[in-house]
Amino acid sequence: MWSYFFRLPPIYSLPLTEMKVSALPMEVNEVNRRIIGVAVTLILIAALSPPFASMVQAKKVAKTDMDGYTEYIGTLDGANFVVRIPDEWNGMLVVGCHKWMPFDWNPDAQLAMDNLVNGEGIGLPFALLEQGFAYAASSYGEGGFAVKMGMIRTHQLAEYVIDNFGVTGKVFIIGHSMGGLIGLLLGEKYPELYGGVLDICGMKNVTQAYLSVVSVINDPIIWPKIPPERQKEFLQMKADIEAEYGGTYYDKPKAYEKRNPVSNAEISIPIISVHGAQDPNMPAAGKHALSYGIAVDAAGCSEYYRVYIANPGKHDDPPVIDAAILHFKELVDYPVGW
Repeated sequence: MWSYFFRLPPIYSLPLTEMKVSALPMEVNEVNRRIIGVAVTLILIAALSPPFASMVQAKKVAKTDMDGYTEYIGTLDGANFVVRIPDEWNGMLVVGCHKWMPFDWNPDAQLAMDNLVNGEGIGLPFALLEQGFAYAASSYGEGGFAVKMGMIRTHQLAEYVIDNFGVTGKVFIIGHSMGGLIGLLLGEKYPELYGGVLDICGMKNVTQAYLSVVSVINDPIIWPKIPPERQKEFLQMKADIEAEYGGTYYDKPKAYEKRNPVSNAEISIPIISVHGAQDPNMPAAGKHALSYGIAVDAAGCSEYYRVYIANPGKHDDPPVIDAAILHFKELVDYPVGW
């Protein structure tokens, strides 16, 4: 719950029942009454407002009745979004955070996680709908390594759905790759809103990832051996991370740490990470993937964190998605079984 405090000037600090306004000149009494009236109005508005009231309004919302669910597509504060409400809704909401899309981001990137399919060829969001969960996702409104805007737009969307669709149960975040990074940061920052985070092959240490990319680019032996397409990805990631954080890590170390999961590991809600054993981007056994667990443990919060390895499993293939769906149930059931 949010708390609201309104402090009046010292002359008005007495309880209303003790204020002897009759002893003051008429014009002062009138000023007193107006100030008190405004203060009371503000207090009533604050008390009656939802604790997570959305400050932005959706535009151009299109509603479509689908087989088993209703889909809403619109724009919220410049970012396109999708909301899907199953016909048989359990009252809970899952908010998706998509990956870094260096060359294929588009304004409809809110649909990106539809392409994460399980072993039956069903997209992750639709598998969740079949289980009774509502689903929502934002395009972030921009491409690149959009961690800050991803956090803002995703949180805005969560508030919007809560305010307008009658969410009655827990709210979860599921993030993939860069979206996992965003989900971890949101879960740590807003534990009063989110009931858990499922991180799928997410980036845990931005600083370490950036320095690794720079090291590969500057290596005269390794760099020439990397295929041109992969080189293009490395160069784009370096550029996008620097654009997001305002420069290199050496220029802006505090900016990097501010939006870095390992520097924000004092978690108080359940978080599960799922990694693929053969993931070429975020190796399950690599120090990058392990660093978040180490940070959580150092913060004394290990009771809230679990890691699972899908073997076989890559960065976004069906075995990883199957494992993610399987272990998501543990977040829903928390604290039972933890």
